[in-house]
Amino acid sequence: MLNKISRYTIILLMVIVSALYLPDFFSMLFDKKENTPRLSYSSVIDEFVYTKYYGMGQIDYMDIKGNNYSEREYYKLLPFMHYANLEKWGELPLTLKGFEMTSKNIRQNSQMVRIQPKDIDPPTVPLNIMFEAEGDYASLQIPDDIFRISNTIEFLDPASNSVLEEKSHKFQEAMLAAGFTFPAKLAAANQTNRKPFDEGYFIKDATNKIFHLKMIKDEPVCVNTGIDTKLKVRQIFISENMRKEFYGWILTEDNDLYLITYDDYKLRQIPTGGNNAKYDYVANEMTIRFYIYPVDKHINISGDGFSQLIILNNDFKKIAEHVETWTPYDKRPAPIVKSFLFPFELSTYDPMQYVKLQMDIFWWHGLIGIAVSLLALLLFSRKRPWFDYVVVLFTGVFGLIGVLLIKPED
Repeated sequence: MLNKISRYTIILLMVIVSALYLPDFFSMLFDKKENTPRLSYSSVIDEFVYTKYYGMGQIDYMDIKGNNYSEREYYKLLPFMHYANLEKWGELPLTLKGFEMTSKNIRQNSQMVRIQPKDIDPPTVPLNIMFEAEGDYASLQIPDDIFRISNTIEFLDPASNSVLEEKSHKFQEAMLAAGFTFPAKLAAANQTNRKPFDEGYFIKDATNKIFHLKMIKDEPVCVNTGIDTKLKVRQIFISENMRKEFYGWILTEDNDLYLITYDDYKLRQIPTGGNNAKYDYVANEMTIRFYIYPVDKHINISGDGFSQLIILNNDFKKIAEHVETWTPYDKRPAPIVKSFLFPFELSTYDPMQYVKLQMDIFWWHGLIGIAVSLLALLLFSRKRPWFDYVVVLFTGVFGLIGVLLIKPED
């Protein structure tokens, strides 16, 4: 009995290792990577342009009409993106659509925000940093204490692992006075000192109200933003920028995106689909990038098999949009064959998620691989314990490898 337990334990380990590495090895050998375009918009010619990288330094620079450009010509079409090179070459235009083109002006009037699927529900450590928003130094100083917020707000001294009662009470009273109802459901901030200033935290309370909490001269400042409680806020992203056009973004459960503006926290919805757009934004599956340039704004929504670019003017009116498509991963030959060969695959990393052990099941495709594995076991090794067939029934080729290599004792 002990020998049987040992054998099937080893087979189980072989199944896990095989499911982790065999599908990846198959993809590495047979999957042909798509040359996906990097889509941009030229405010010089008011046209969509893109690059395609083929490896070994071969890059195509084109517009959607099929015109080809050299690298330098392409850079000149995108002066807000390549202004440093153009300035060094002496080819940065003096003005563009009334905007004075200098490196300083471009930097001060540009901003980029990116939201990836892994940013939506990230693993969190329930300890936060509260920066002093109006400190005495040119850069933000990392404080000596941290805080946690849930049923109350507590500041902690990490050195002594003790609660700072006075500071905790002061912040809690400021929040209660502003109308905050504990416990907090969400606390969002940009927790880095590599930013020009600090806007503190946007916090959703128990009644779905959104409050803005920050620290100025060691004193708490808490404001009820007045954002509609019916908005179904899923996540908030804060991005401090010297332009001070918006605090950050709100993502709702309906995959809508809003900017929280500096105009008394008024919201401005960002177009992410609908109308003539081919793909509606789905937060768990797509990456969205918001590029703000001096003369327009670009919204890039990308996912498996497509890249969509929506162009807005500075009044947030849509002026153009374009989609580039390619064959999605699960429609390519190698992944299709892989889904027939293997009933499932294990992975410890997904670029759209965080590192964790996860299983992708191929369902009815995988049943074909299981049937072939059972037939192979029956044809080539008939005298087998009945439990070997059970193992192969549930694990397909992974189990087949294990039961064939680890033979039962006579």
